[in-house]
Amino acid sequence: MKIGLVFVLIVLGVVLFLTLRSDPLKVELRHQSLLIYNKKCQIQIPVKVVEKKSDMVDMLQIQKILLESHGVRFFLEKDDLPAKYAFDKPYIDIVEKIFDRKFQEIFSGDGVIVYRGDFDVVLFYKTRHELVMLYPLNPQASEAIMACAKGEKREIKLRQMPLVESVWKPEFFILDGFINKDI
Repeated sequence: MKIGLVFVLIVLGVVLFLTLRSDPLKVELRHQSLLIYNKKCQIQIPVKVVEKKSDMVDMLQIQKILLESHGVRFFLEKDDLPAKYAFDKPYIDIVEKIFDRKFQEIFSGDGVIVYRGDFDVVLFYKTRHELVMLYPLNPQASEAIMACAKGEKREIKLRQMPLVESVWKPEFFILDGFINKDI
């Protein structure tokens, strides 16, 4: 009886420690600003919403917001599956498929992954059924975001990249098995 209680207390202690230690990088659009932040760092980018698009492909709800900051345009994309569904492929496979080009993972931190190819894609994840991406970014901008994920404050320098938009197709789900259903 006492050994079981000690074991439960140890498990609870480890879970509490990991929860308090976790500091995922988050992104959110608030008023006229794009905020990228965690407990140690905050990047605030003044933006103007140029266009909003919503779409649904299979079970995936897609919201793309074209933002502009000092003449530089880029997308904030939110991809969300219903709660009982989850992305079933590694994130890099998904990113390469929706942009139809090769990328290399250059950074992975708590809540964020950065992919570099012809342009950079910053992918924020909360759960296996929700993705948020910023793209196309220049290397200096994504490096400022990587620094923020490590708790370092660095000025973000946006530079216009060719405006590329992700393309989600039904065959990604049917043929490529992008999602699964947790029963």
